[in-house]
Amino acid sequence: MKKTKKESKTLKSTSKQTTQKQEKSKNKAKINKKVVIPVSILLIVILIATVIVYAFVGKENSTVIQATKTTANAVNLEDNEYMHVEEDASGDKVPVPNGYVGSSVAGENEIDTGYVIYEGEEEVTDSNVADAQKNRNQYVWVPVPDISKFYGTDANGKKWGKNYSFSSSTSSSYDEITGTKPYNWSESDGVMTISSKTSYREPDIVKSYDYDSTLKTRGLGAKTTHEFLNQLEKEFNNMIVSVEKYGGFYIGRYETGNINQETPVVQKGNTNISSQTWYNMYKRCKNIKGDNTNVETGMIWGNQWDRTLMWLIETGSKTKEQIADDSTSWGNYNNATFEYVNSSGSTVTKNENSGTKIPTGNTEYTKANNIYDLAGNVYDWTMEASSTSVRVYRGGYCNYDGDDSPADYRNNYYPTYSYVYCGCRSALYIK
Repeated sequence: MKKTKKESKTLKSTSKQTTQKQEKSKNKAKINKKVVIPVSILLIVILIATVIVYAFVGKENSTVIQATKTTANAVNLEDNEYMHVEEDASGDKVPVPNGYVGSSVAGENEIDTGYVIYEGEEEVTDSNVADAQKNRNQYVWVPVPDISKFYGTDANGKKWGKNYSFSSSTSSSYDEITGTKPYNWSESDGVMTISSKTSYREPDIVKSYDYDSTLKTRGLGAKTTHEFLNQLEKEFNNMIVSVEKYGGFYIGRYETGNINQETPVVQKGNTNISSQTWYNMYKRCKNIKGDNTNVETGMIWGNQWDRTLMWLIETGSKTKEQIADDSTSWGNYNNATFEYVNSSGSTVTKNENSGTKIPTGNTEYTKANNIYDLAGNVYDWTMEASSTSVRVYRGGYCNYDGDDSPADYRNNYYPTYSYVYCGCRSALYIK
């Protein structure tokens, strides 16, 4: 049918409008495309940046924890005449001294939360763990991922322990993760210098008490000042060699018990944990090993104490504040409240504003990575020396508040005195 002029005009107009709309639509699409593409790129960039940041932060937060976890695997661990290799719950290797076994109990068999070893060869399981805790000596593995932070060597070739002060400060002078800085030492070009020979240091004698006439009567092995200094240095150096070889050391799970006996114990539920001189505790801690020739035991060194606290922070068990500022939340202090099992076997409440010395390990309140009473209960003597007359004790005491003497607390007293508030903690290393 032939269209009229009017119809043809209308059709042309409609077609033109349609074309214009299509053009506008195309142009709009082009504009939208131009906008969408840059926005999309921007969003992708932001997403990638976010992923990178989170990955970095996650890596940053886990770096030290991973380091502590894999320390034992970083060294070439193989069975030898002194030890055998066991695996924790995650499959990471742990050097266990012969004559001891690693715990098979959940919560006691992971490096990052405290790998526990028991004296003896019988396996420790859920069925016998309660008895084993009370009757077998126990230690917890403390990894040392960076030996250069553990000791140093002076210009004369003598090895010194690297001891630290702790703080929750964000100052650049303190390590960002552990809140530590050197205590009475510095290091330049690999040479360590003790800042003051009358301040905190180890290994060393205290001349006012470690003199010839008294050493002859103390039963320490050495009978002269010179011999005792050599003895302390040898014991320290041997410990360092072990830590370097195996990637860590073992710390007593509990404060040393039966301390008035020649062979003390590291067992749960002991109340005989104080009132002995430093000299008695020093020589008796060496006897804990018994006739086991694969290990050495002894009073804990100051650098071992500091490394243990660093490890608690690194693993997330405790914060810098809980270590350096106030340990009330995990220690037996005057201002702490918690339940514990007393010497009669009854569960009782230790109330605030009451100083009460409790049996070793008898409350989970004071546990940190399977180690009990690092904070509070009784002070723990260490091998560290100060001035010419005193030895150093660490941690807190039950009669004081947790912000007065937190876990990093360092003080000193005369080694010939015996105090009801002073005990000690042993350490063990593999030969």
